Amino acid sequence: MKSPEQISKIQSVVLYILKHFKDGVDYIKLFKIMYFAQREYLAVNGLCIVEDTFKARPRGPVPALTYKVVKLAENGLEPNDDGNDLTEFLSSIEVDADQIIHAVKEPDMDYISKMEKKQIDETIAKYGDMDSEDLSNLSHDEAYDKVKKLMEDDPQKDTLTTIDIARAGGASKRMVDHIREMQLIKAYFNAD
Repeated sequence: MKSPEQISKIQSVVLYILKHFKDGVDYIKLFKIMYFAQREYLAVNGLCIVEDTFKARPRGPVPALTYKVVKLAENGLEPNDDGNDLTEFLSSIEVDADQIIHAVKEPDMDYISKMEKKQIDETIAKYGDMDSEDLSNLSHDEAYDKVKKLMEDDPQKDTLTTIDIARAGGASKRMVDHIREMQLIKAYFNAD
């Protein structure tokens, strides 16, 4: 379950990306820009931009919570009671009949650091004009391939790990060790 702060951060990042595409953007392009920004930021800084969980799907990694909200918006549904209050996030986007996502609110830039903004801007500059199918193919990196192989044995093993995403972005061994240490510390303090 995501905290309200994590949901607000994901929402702000999504809206920030969407505001760069005045005519909206399709699912694949939004999800791949999120993934590539996350991957590069992890590799360099050892931190996630968003605490969304990336799942392996046929067209590459998909941020699970963002996908859920987009599908709810597309189908005109209200969020179910799964412990996450997605109402605000859901009201901030619209999805048209062609599955093009539009922002209807401004991002709360208090949730996005200057370094995160810089990474997102660089990612949009690098990938924003690319065809969605090309982006999908590019996202089939080592992290994705590793999970797809695991899914052959167990379809529930569909989640890309933070460390694998960082490695796919070119993280050094030292950075991977740092990420692992931070995860262990976080797990220790979150243990019941």
